[in-house]
Amino acid sequence: MQKGESAVSVALAAIVLLAFIAMHRRWQPVSLKEMASSAEDFILTTTGLRGQVPEISGYEKVKTFRLGRYRAGLYRASPAPLIFAPGRFVIYDPDGRPAFRIETLEGSKEAWTAVYDFAGRHGLTPAGSRARPNYVSDLTGEGEPEMVVGQYSGGDHCCTIATILELGKDSVRVIGRIGSLDGLPFEGLALQRVDKDPAWELIAYRPYRTLCGTHDDAADVPSVYGYVNGQYADQTAQHVEFLRELLRKNLEKWSEEKNRSLQLLQTIAAAYAELGQREEAKRLFAMNLPLLLPSLQQKGVDPNACLDDAEGLLNRLASVVP
Repeated sequence: MQKGESAVSVALAAIVLLAFIAMHRRWQPVSLKEMASSAEDFILTTTGLRGQVPEISGYEKVKTFRLGRYRAGLYRASPAPLIFAPGRFVIYDPDGRPAFRIETLEGSKEAWTAVYDFAGRHGLTPAGSRARPNYVSDLTGEGEPEMVVGQYSGGDHCCTIATILELGKDSVRVIGRIGSLDGLPFEGLALQRVDKDPAWELIAYRPYRTLCGTHDDAADVPSVYGYVNGQYADQTAQHVEFLRELLRKNLEKWSEEKNRSLQLLQTIAAAYAELGQREEAKRLFAMNLPLLLPSLQQKGVDPNACLDDAEGLLNRLASVVP
């Protein structure tokens, strides 16, 4: 009886301690059931040594990350099934205590979760590179380091969620999430200073497909996420000049016959619609579609069905910018 009572006491203490850490370290919310089931694993396997990324019972450590004063580990359930397995991305404070956790899904042979490398190419560290990756940067201009975590769902042409985290002196907090990004991290995401504000903007490029063609022919529609009131949120309507500049560059590309494609035409028409010029978008698309008729015929696409579906898309995109 004493052993049973002792085990119950340890389990209860584990749950209480994990709940305390969650409140004070601002973890991403999880259910009480998840918290209870994982409490013993975290507490019994965390070494508590400074700078260490601990092991978690039942998981293999896929990758570790240096995040300034913090450390992080990406874990995958072990043994992993043939295709994918549950995972965890955990950030630890300097004393080795969990400060933040995200439940993930990982491929059995490769990781599907990534941390944005500000020293890499398009957020990823080039294969074989000897340069040390940089996973933190002051994105907001407020003096605290931030990071971006990309979680891929494993779906076909879908979906990645980018989570922006602020690594404060005493806690880690979410300051933005960008969903429905196409492909693996960070294929549909770009960082850019769009205006004179010290904060970086995050540009999400999402494909909008129509009956006119395949996924590769889809319109590439940008959304601008800016830092406002302590959070990254969709601020596309406030960045008209940025949208106009993208449109101008695409029109220049279209002026060269070699660059003309259904993807570019749909992207240009979508840009006009996004800027509130819906009728101009429809007119431009209808007038230029005949140039691409051989391509449509080769794919077995009905031009009239294409026009109708494209018009529906342009109607949906209209009024993004008043």
